[in-house]
Amino acid sequence: MGLSVGVAGLRFGMSWARVFDAYAETDLVAVCDIQQEKLDEAKEQLGVDACYAAFDDLVADERIDAVAVFTPAPLHAEHVIRAIRAGKHVLCAVPAALTMDEAKALVEVVSKSDRIYMMAENWVYEPSVVRARSLYEARKLGRIYYAEAEYIHGLKALRRHPDGRLTWRNSLQPLLYPTHGTSPYLNMTGDRLVEVMAVSASGRDEFLEGYEADWVQTALFRTEEGAVFRLTNSFQNVHGMSHFLSFYGDEGSLETGRFREARTVCYYSLGDKAQVTREECHHPELFQFSDALGAGHGKTSMLIVLDFVRAIVNGSPPPIDLMQALDMTLPGIAGLQAVRENGWVSVPDPRSWF
Repeated sequence: MGLSVGVAGLRFGMSWARVFDAYAETDLVAVCDIQQEKLDEAKEQLGVDACYAAFDDLVADERIDAVAVFTPAPLHAEHVIRAIRAGKHVLCAVPAALTMDEAKALVEVVSKSDRIYMMAENWVYEPSVVRARSLYEARKLGRIYYAEAEYIHGLKALRRHPDGRLTWRNSLQPLLYPTHGTSPYLNMTGDRLVEVMAVSASGRDEFLEGYEADWVQTALFRTEEGAVFRLTNSFQNVHGMSHFLSFYGDEGSLETGRFREARTVCYYSLGDKAQVTREECHHPELFQFSDALGAGHGKTSMLIVLDFVRAIVNGSPPPIDLMQALDMTLPGIAGLQAVRENGWVSVPDPRSWF
């Protein structure tokens, strides 16, 4: 018998349920979703018998050792707290929270528990970022003094339910989904974003179609180690989905590709050489899983599941524990405050909340 897992939220979570089902060290014993058709799909494709419409019923299932939370972002903190209080280990989708109060509640509950919390941030596992981290750890980049991240992703198709009702994404302010941008720099350097100022802009009103958030938000951060970090997020745009990351050090620099190449291509210059090296990067071989699971976030999902299970089995800290998750999440919450107040705002250190 492996680690018994329940997955909540089957729009995004279905792909994760497939990974847990395929991994020999885990047993997918239950799923949860408010849509019956999603539950029926999981039952048919994965043979899951325990299908819950209510999250509380899922975490009350005594067979379950760990819960994977892939419900809508406004529910993450609440669902993590319920699962931890029910004695479950938790793997949670990004972001960790949407408000400072939610973040403080997470710290209050998780810090008093012996259960593992891990945030499922895929960008620290992407091949281009792994390569950047290897160069940084080998001291090829030196001290990073400037870094930037962009996440441009038009989400018009996800703003309404099939019946026309608005989804949570229709009002999600871009900076409240910061971790794809903040995590690569923070995970690589161990630095912390401590102060932020931010601005926003939007296109013409006739193109809103009911959209309730700023079209683009850009934040400029000062870091604990004296660097400058820029984050730009947009969920309303005429642009193909694109990520971009750059790291400028005093001994070398690295940029990722854009669009589909962001995950797998990097360009770097090292030492005093003006030459730019283009490198294609790849995930490691994962013999525990079939190639059929590798589409989309598949490879990073597998790596995250391997690390999550390893942390539980070994009793070791997960790669992104709650403090690191909040270091990646809180800058966006503070950034939105800076947009509204038109000035510099401090980013709290969650360790001070113990």
